[in-house]
Amino acid sequence: MQDERPSILIIAGFDQSAGAGILADVKTMEAHNVYAYAACTGFTFQNEQTITGIHWFSVKEIQQQIDLCFASAFFQWVKIGIARSPEILLQIIRHLQQHNPAIQVVLDPVIRSTSGVNFWDGIDRTAFESVLQQVYVVTPNWNEMEYLYPGDDVMEQCGALSASGNIYLKGGHHLQYPGRDYLWYNETQHILDASVQHVFPKHGSGCVFASALTANLAKGYELPEAAVRSKKYIEQFLNSNQSLLGWHQYL
Repeated sequence: MQDERPSILIIAGFDQSAGAGILADVKTMEAHNVYAYAACTGFTFQNEQTITGIHWFSVKEIQQQIDLCFASAFFQWVKIGIARSPEILLQIIRHLQQHNPAIQVVLDPVIRSTSGVNFWDGIDRTAFESVLQQVYVVTPNWNEMEYLYPGDDVMEQCGALSASGNIYLKGGHHLQYPGRDYLWYNETQHILDASVQHVFPKHGSGCVFASALTANLAKGYELPEAAVRSKKYIEQFLNSNQSLLGWHQYL
């Protein structure tokens, strides 16, 4: 008799290098013994070094994909990656809630690429904060928070936003404390320091972390423990080799 596996729905973009997006998410889920379904928000023309264009799917096309996934399985947890705007994210989440009013969403707010390509049409902080109220946890990195709230203190802003939802701030881009992450869970701040001294940066590491976090949550771990386990996984992934594309290892 086969072991039962949680099923998770991924809603994200498609990256040809498989370093980020749906392909990276599926590999991460498989490494965590979780089965992943996927709906594609957009087709990015890219490899691990550059993006040359994006073809976005319409909200209706994304919803049709979601409907087909729910026709096959029931989902308690969803991981969402790139979308064209916070307004579209809201439409996607509301559609998910029609299938399961208690659905839990892990949002990786991929606003722009490391190479400087913007995914969102514009910055609407009000819409982003509305999205935050609809998800279980959001996983921005330091640069994304500075882009969303230019001139504001990132830590203070995350603390204020945590009144609306859980926040995991990835610290890999922080110049003074690279590798130190922060979790605001039930408005209480937790600090997660790196367990390794040096890592090799990887394309798509934000996607991989958010997927690992979703997988651990789906397996029943509370958010603080899921965060610790996911941080350990991403450190292993970053140090799997010295290239921009990481290797996933089964747990």
